[in-house]
Amino acid sequence: MKQFKRCVALLLAGIFLAALLTSCVKKENDAPDGMMVASAAGADYLLYVPTTWNTNTFYGISGAYRDATAQSTVSVQRYSSAGYSVGDDISGRKMYWTVVCLPQIQIRAVNGEVTPYTADEAHAAHSFFLGGAPAEYYHVTALVPTREGERQTLHFVYVIAERNGYFYVLSYLGTEAAYQLSESDLDKIIAEFKFSETPYTPSQTAWKPANVKDVPDGMKIACSDEVAYRFFAPADWDVDAYQRVFAAVEPNDRSNVSVVAYLPVESGMSVSEFHKMTTDLMARVSGEGAYEAVAEKESTLGGVAAMDYEFRYTVGGTSYHYRQLVATYRGMFYTMTYTATEAHYAEHLADFEKMAAELIFR
Repeated sequence: MKQFKRCVALLLAGIFLAALLTSCVKKENDAPDGMMVASAAGADYLLYVPTTWNTNTFYGISGAYRDATAQSTVSVQRYSSAGYSVGDDISGRKMYWTVVCLPQIQIRAVNGEVTPYTADEAHAAHSFFLGGAPAEYYHVTALVPTREGERQTLHFVYVIAERNGYFYVLSYLGTEAAYQLSESDLDKIIAEFKFSETPYTPSQTAWKPANVKDVPDGMKIACSDEVAYRFFAPADWDVDAYQRVFAAVEPNDRSNVSVVAYLPVESGMSVSEFHKMTTDLMARVSGEGAYEAVAEKESTLGGVAAMDYEFRYTVGGTSYHYRQLVATYRGMFYTMTYTATEAHYAEHLADFEKMAAELIFR
């Protein structure tokens, strides 16, 4: 059962891929009492969470969750602030909330109805700064459909800071009960958040690059010797050895490609059954309507038969466009997943297809 849970976690991590930054060493011994670092490798900030939470930093997502039994997550992501400066009457941060963040919540809400959470007046101080940078604080609730056909109230807390040409969006998502339990922790998380001039690097790497002599032109190795495949990425993409899942990230817009292995619990599972399992898991995590199938067709991966799935999926309120190749090799399922925002999906599709063409099973 532990192995099954670990495989599911890695599988979902492959779907929830986000971006990384370049890295220099930043040690972890300065965390406030009772807190720990939940920053992803390369982040130019320190996100601290209580030690009673569970960090979740797969693929460069800085974040953590309070309890696996109820939705209660916090994360930080960075976006360019270019194009959001509109004058003195409205800040770029407010504009970003209005045109980007709020519509994503409305898409998930029943009838698009989102309600300001007025009981949060005690947190008004958060409206001004995050880590010393100018910020806006927003807290709304929405009634969201569940996969079981029911409805539940979710809390959405956003703190949008602006620094050095970027928005830093600290977001919290939780059920009504989870928010009540997380409220004081969230105060600490926001209050202790810090920006750093030294990009964060965990104290130990998770893996070492495989020893490969014949690397395709213009590419580099993006996996270790411990797996049954060779995964190559464009030479100018980032490969993070501090994450437990093998992935490559385009450094400018966070588009990325990952390879994840999954050992089925029961023998005889088909690729279509495997794909249904993953889509069910995604729906369970993010709710009804988060997953949208686009296309599917037969293909190959590493010289073996594969299915090629294209879909859109909403992760943490942001919609991403995906291509995923799924193949079986020696009793294991292997997924190669390309993730990008809609604006950049077509831009790096050829890179993904070359990575898929160069993948080798050993």
